[in-house]
Amino acid sequence: MRVPRHIVDRRHEQLRGLIRTDGFLPVGEICRRLGVSEATARRDLSVVAANGHITRTHGGALADYNASFASLGERSGRARTAKGRIAAAALGRCPRSGTIFLDAGTTVSAIARLLLRRGDLTGLTVVTNSLPVATMLGGARGLDLHVLGGTFLHRQAVLLGADAVRALAGWRFAAAFLGGEGMDDKGVTNSHADIAAFQQAVLRHTTAAYFCLDATKLGRVTPHRVAGWNQLGTLVTDATPAKLAAAGLALKPDRLITSR
Repeated sequence: MRVPRHIVDRRHEQLRGLIRTDGFLPVGEICRRLGVSEATARRDLSVVAANGHITRTHGGALADYNASFASLGERSGRARTAKGRIAAAALGRCPRSGTIFLDAGTTVSAIARLLLRRGDLTGLTVVTNSLPVATMLGGARGLDLHVLGGTFLHRQAVLLGADAVRALAGWRFAAAFLGGEGMDDKGVTNSHADIAAFQQAVLRHTTAAYFCLDATKLGRVTPHRVAGWNQLGTLVTDATPAKLAAAGLALKPDRLITSR
């Protein structure tokens, strides 16, 4: 039986909204959320992709970062309490002096806000590729702030690409605080290839890396893997050890900071 056009159009709009909110969705998850078969999901993805709203990937679909991916402001209200707790836990690993790196993303922005409350930041150098973080920390008393150049991703207000990676040359970080869109038993993932590549470069320049991810990211896999847990440093999260273990994340106690 042929499905009426208005129902199909409504389903396409719902699909666009889901991908825009999540950033990346595998076909299986699309089928579950929309209550459709895999064949229907793939047909819908082809139509929506043809209109330029998404990018088809192997096994799913990815939002266009600079056109439809949820902006920093849109994401800032999600899991706000959890992100605040994660930021407070991460701040305990932030040195009083030396050089640190602050990534883009709402949880790392929360770390920057807490850092401001320390007052005099004399002796601390912050390097970032995030314009919101730079704007927040600019003018903080005593702080030495550096912004890396690169290609501007406007919905995320972040600088990325080969120029940003090259700008890391010469820097060595006592600590780096990074975000991610998904975490599973194999490590951390992001939707954008340039974000994953840049974070991989940061890992090569840091002594201690802290990936700050809230529990909503657990079990979520996006197209570009940053690295496995043996390379990622420490996870800072509000997810309980029991939930992490159930998802297959068997992290050593010294590689896990829980904020609950």
